[in-house]
Amino acid sequence: MRIFAKQWVSTLLERLGMEEGVPIESKMISKRIEGAQKAVEAQNFESRKHLLEYDDVMNKQREAVYGLRRQLLEGVDQRELILEDYVGGILSGFLDEFAGEKVRPEQWNIKGLEEKFVDQFGLNLAATQIKPQELSRHELGEEIFAKLTEAYVAKEKILGAPTMRYHERMVMLSVIDGLWKDHLLSMDHLKEGISLRGYAQKDPLVEYKRESFDMFEAMMMKFQEDTVRFLFRMQILGADGQPVDAAPRPNRVVPKAPPVASAGSRRRVFVAGVERGAAADAGRGAAGNRHSQPPASTTIDALEKEFHRKKQRELEVASRSGGGEGSQPTQRRTGEKIGRNDPCPCGSGKKYKKCHGAEK
Repeated sequence: MRIFAKQWVSTLLERLGMEEGVPIESKMISKRIEGAQKAVEAQNFESRKHLLEYDDVMNKQREAVYGLRRQLLEGVDQRELILEDYVGGILSGFLDEFAGEKVRPEQWNIKGLEEKFVDQFGLNLAATQIKPQELSRHELGEEIFAKLTEAYVAKEKILGAPTMRYHERMVMLSVIDGLWKDHLLSMDHLKEGISLRGYAQKDPLVEYKRESFDMFEAMMMKFQEDTVRFLFRMQILGADGQPVDAAPRPNRVVPKAPPVASAGSRRRVFVAGVERGAAADAGRGAAGNRHSQPPASTTIDALEKEFHRKKQRELEVASRSGGGEGSQPTQRRTGEKIGRNDPCPCGSGKKYKKCHGAEK
């Protein structure tokens, strides 16, 4: 009664002498109370419905951000997205700002364009030999995009494709997390004061949707710019702490094969840095009486014969020393076999097993 009934109902009950806790049996009063309860419930329902519409705006933005984060955490390749969408979109925005379609080439703000590219990509247009005054707007965009792609590919070659993909995901995750937290705080501030738009004869919900969408678009654009800036301006340090600008070239030096003299020719050849030839062979023949060991020959036939001789010597040494005691010739007995209990043939009178047979 105190919540849903109007004041006149309470006054009427007091005149009729109704006390606290007495059940109301009047149909007229019951219908009035029921109508008041429906009105209040409808008002509460509208309030909850209005609040849900505000929450739907945040929910759609949350789904977009969490969907991107899920892709990054699952390891989805983002290279094409960064180069084609992010870099292409930022480049198009710079051209619209400093070299508009309706502006003549001599009126382009080339200095401002160069400063933007240095700040965003670390790319100096003057060093790339691109002359914007001699190119159309479309050709200028194509040339700059080709240079940016070339710089990104060079950085990817230094790190390697898997490492570059990992850095892309980590940079994007770090940037989107920071921007999303700031965006949630800004949305809370917008929601607190959006009801004041009603004094200007504007629907607060419509204004909230419009401004929150603009804020979300600004956040995503900031996310793309920061991601591209961090990836393009990222410096790779070598083991000595100095920046690495190019991928190391593999050592493809093939050692030269040593020259080999044929059996029919006596040309000079170099073995272990010593020159040998026909004159050296003649000198060795003249000094044959010396005790010094003659050096090996260098012809193919002689080297093959020397190899076979060396292997033969190794086999002979192995056959002599490898058998040990078992390789000695077996001694054979020529007389009759002497029993262990027979008298010893030495004449001592003892049994063979007690005399000379005890040694065996």
